[in-house]
Amino acid sequence: MTNISTGTRNTHHASMTIKHALLALLAEEPGHGYELKNRFDQALGEIWPLQQAQIYNNLRILEKDGLIELDALVAQDDLPDRKEYRLTAAGQQALATWISSPASGSRKLRDDLYLKMMTIVNVLHQPQKLSDLLWQQRDIYLHQLRDLERSLAQAEAVPDLLTAGLLEGAILHTEADLTWLDRMEERLQALMQAGAA
Repeated sequence: MTNISTGTRNTHHASMTIKHALLALLAEEPGHGYELKNRFDQALGEIWPLQQAQIYNNLRILEKDGLIELDALVAQDDLPDRKEYRLTAAGQQALATWISSPASGSRKLRDDLYLKMMTIVNVLHQPQKLSDLLWQQRDIYLHQLRDLERSLAQAEAVPDLLTAGLLEGAILHTEADLTWLDRMEERLQALMQAGAA
């Protein structure tokens, strides 16, 4: 499967999405933390890297919430038993509900980048810091765009039309983010020039 991303996420949204991605992986087949991390990396890892600890933390929460359950304990030499998990009926329902529900239209307003920018502009009143942040963020988006375009070429070569369509959407979002950063920089420069006059 080709890697996809739709841009930045806030921490709560990312955590919920990690949980749902784990539910989807467990809907395919039961698995343990290390294996699920490898499967996640294959599907999304190039664009959305996770630490192994994030997998285990989310598995604990999903188990506590009754969305997954222990499928088997597998003995390992000189290591703790490996816990294999499977989806519960409640987990299947949670996954089905998440998949069939549209994403919130207000996602961007709670985004970490927006909050940083609002803080720099409205609290700290330090426009130069905003300019620095815009340039750093532009570099990240350009890197994401190159990765997405590479992944799109791979998906089209297979051909994997649905993944290609998802990647096109991610590319359009990233291009829109870059355009927005350019416009913010233009506004910032105009404001700084007016202040210097």
